[in-house]
Amino acid sequence: MLFDISISLHSALPHFPQDPPVRMNPVASDAGTFHVSELSCSSHAGTHLDMPGHVGLWGESAASVSLELLVGPCQVLDLSHVSGLIGPEHLKPFDLFDCRRLLFKTSNSYLWKKTEFCADYRALSLDGAHYLGRRGIDLVGIDYFSIEAWDGNGEVHHRLLRDGCIILEGLDLSAVSAGRYELICLPLKLSCTDGAPCRALLRL
Repeated sequence: MLFDISISLHSALPHFPQDPPVRMNPVASDAGTFHVSELSCSSHAGTHLDMPGHVGLWGESAASVSLELLVGPCQVLDLSHVSGLIGPEHLKPFDLFDCRRLLFKTSNSYLWKKTEFCADYRALSLDGAHYLGRRGIDLVGIDYFSIEAWDGNGEVHHRLLRDGCIILEGLDLSAVSAGRYELICLPLKLSCTDGAPCRALLRL
């Protein structure tokens, strides 16, 4: 069974306030028989990867990132009960032995029903980022636009990416239960090093 945990890109999709919105405009071809659309969006639109270049670190581009990192066993944690920042105290109860890829299911998944950006979303604390680094997590995902709180200063992103942990943001995990899956996450093959939109699936 496959679960599509990606967000559909469309012109009405909310976006992080500093980022450009998604724009899709139909364009008629000269011949008049073919229909195409002009697409304009941020490299962090919808479901996307954050790469080291997002915070000014040296690293691979979305075109060269290892696909073995983006495809493989994954664990979804149900953190929907957490009302503040996600810290080590929320992660320690879980058995993360031999876990390389980790997705956080929070109350954020239901924010996708809102038509406007919501700044009051669940996010990871800096202590939580340190904890994931010590656990050797290679990829962490969350079900809203950012792994870091709205009023964060970038330290959470920097800590994760400096520890070699790629960030997967903009997921919809509302229809997915906690447990172990296979993650299939393929970004657009872009040469930029800050990130890229992607299609993300879970296979049960």
